[in-house]
Amino acid sequence: MDRIVNEEAATNWQSQGSTGGNAGLLLRHNLCRSMGDGGFFGAMVGVGETFIPAFALAVGMGETRAGMVASIPVAVGGIIQLASLRVLNSVGSYQRWIVMCASMQALSFVGLITVALTGHMSFLPLLLIASVYWASGLASGPAWNTWMESIVPPVLRAKYFAKRSRIQQMTTFGGLMIGGILLQLANRDGWTLDGFLLLFVVAALFRLASATCLATHRQPPCFEATTLTQGPSAQASGGSGAKLLLYLVVVQLFVQISGPYFAPYMLKVLQMSYLEFVVLLAIAFLFRIGSLSLWSYVAKRFGASTLMWIGAVALVPITWPWILSQNLAWLAVAQAISGMAWAAYELGFFLLFFETLPRASRVKMLTFYNLGNSLALLGGAVIGAVVLYALKYQTSAYLVLFGTSSMGRLLAIGLLFRVSLQPVAFRSLAIRVLGIRPATAALDVPILSSIEDK
Repeated sequence: MDRIVNEEAATNWQSQGSTGGNAGLLLRHNLCRSMGDGGFFGAMVGVGETFIPAFALAVGMGETRAGMVASIPVAVGGIIQLASLRVLNSVGSYQRWIVMCASMQALSFVGLITVALTGHMSFLPLLLIASVYWASGLASGPAWNTWMESIVPPVLRAKYFAKRSRIQQMTTFGGLMIGGILLQLANRDGWTLDGFLLLFVVAALFRLASATCLATHRQPPCFEATTLTQGPSAQASGGSGAKLLLYLVVVQLFVQISGPYFAPYMLKVLQMSYLEFVVLLAIAFLFRIGSLSLWSYVAKRFGASTLMWIGAVALVPITWPWILSQNLAWLAVAQAISGMAWAAYELGFFLLFFETLPRASRVKMLTFYNLGNSLALLGGAVIGAVVLYALKYQTSAYLVLFGTSSMGRLLAIGLLFRVSLQPVAFRSLAIRVLGIRPATAALDVPILSSIEDK
């Protein structure tokens, strides 16, 4: 941490509003707490949230309901996130709201632990538990982004959030692998639900540790921070930004036709072990985060619009390997390519998306994007469920989903032609991983205060 918080940065921080001689100590305290929050949060994602769809299958739910548990709660969370902008005004403190949400997210695991203890639960209660998890997690997003701008001085943000993201990615990966190995051993010895019980207890403890880190931040001086306004600006609500937003939401719709049902397909239809399931998830995740440096170079050298097109085209065929073969080695290669494709796509659209937005509108418009994303996720999941039901859950039904999803992404490229993709300056940015998925490698969002303004 000392490499980030040097004497010059602490002096700059003090000059922007801190009084007394302990500016550097206070800064280090807050940055260390935020780093701890990121690490503990990542571990919770890896060891807990990742396995909720598999848990739904383990307690006897069918493929469609397991897919819905992985998708509908995220959509609910996105909708509630929009409402959180108004609730924040009554709470009166970003920090208080964020700690409340983090604590509620930790408590949501109590419901999952109860299900693991009883060994059964109907669909709607489990859906409600997962919805509480995602609603409490996503509702804190706008406030957290704004709060971080007051915690981390501008001179430190790029390097600090890059390091924070790496730590979170490492703990997420570690939690994922440990969870997969534990479930493999538990399933082999006949105590599968006890394995899930242990994972959810550990995940709850990690989130409580994260909430403690958030609660023990000390109030810093106020830097200029994004205001959580109630309406988008004219610049943000029209033009290329709106057209790009439409394309992104349509792509999400077609992705989610098949996305929520990859886990049921892998675990129920292909009868993969938990370890095989986790290894395929881990490969996609590693190649997604590992290829970001390559795609950053492409964006710097050829422009973000070129990267956006690479990602958009690369997303079209990534479900084809699942149609062509069920060989594990073949699917491992497919997951590696998928992870790289998603990295190019998301980095490209993040760079272009935020270039069209004035700084004061970023939090608000990102929330609207998340809402559109959530509705598309819900719509796609429902379409996928209808197709599976109509085709009686046969293996061919999943192949139809994969093919439909691919064709939809191809058709969506027509919308991208309507977007005026102007050359933009490369901006470094960091991301928060919110979840891991077989179809998209990860669910993540950008850390707005990490974005460099040119």
